[in-house]
Amino acid sequence: MTGSDEHREHVLRAAFELREELLAYARSLLGNYSAAEDAVQEAFLIVVKKHESFQDGTSLLAWCRAIVRIEVLKAKDRYHRDRSLIERVLDDSVDAAFEEFQQSRSQAESDQRRDALVNCVEMLPERAQKVLKSRMADELGYPQIGERLSMSIEAVRKSLFRAKKQVRECVESKLRPA
Repeated sequence: MTGSDEHREHVLRAAFELREELLAYARSLLGNYSAAEDAVQEAFLIVVKKHESFQDGTSLLAWCRAIVRIEVLKAKDRYHRDRSLIERVLDDSVDAAFEEFQQSRSQAESDQRRDALVNCVEMLPERAQKVLKSRMADELGYPQIGERLSMSIEAVRKSLFRAKKQVRECVESKLRPA
C-alpha cells in the first residue's frame, strides 16, 4: 500500500467513525432524519473524492462537519425551491378556484337580478311599460315618447320617474335576503 492509499484509508475509516455525530449535526440543521441521512451520504461521497485535501494534524470532525454543512445548505436550497414551486402551484390553483367561484356567483347574482327586473317590469301597468320601453329600449327622448303615446312631456317625465322608482323598489325587495 502506498502512502496515498494509507492516507485515504485512514481518512475514510476515521470519517466513518464520525458518522453518528455528523448525522446528529445534519439532523439538527434540517430537522428531518431522511434529509439528514441524504446530506451525510452526499458529504461522504465528497470525503471520498477529496480525501487528499484533508491535512493530518487538523480536526477531521471539523473538516467533515464543514462538508456536511455545505450539503445541508444545498438540501435546504432544493427543499425551498421545490416547496416554493409547490406553493406557487397551490396558490395558482386556489386563485383559479376562487375566481371560478366568484364568476359563477356573479353570474348567478346577475341572472337573479335580471329575472327580478323582468318580473318587476311585467308588474307595471301597460302604459308605464310602454314609457319605460320607449325610453330604455328604443332610446327615445321625452318629446318623441309623448308624441308616440299621446302624452305631454311633463306626463312622460312623471310616468318615467314613477316607473323607475317602482321597478327599483320591486327589484330590491326581491333581491333582499329573507
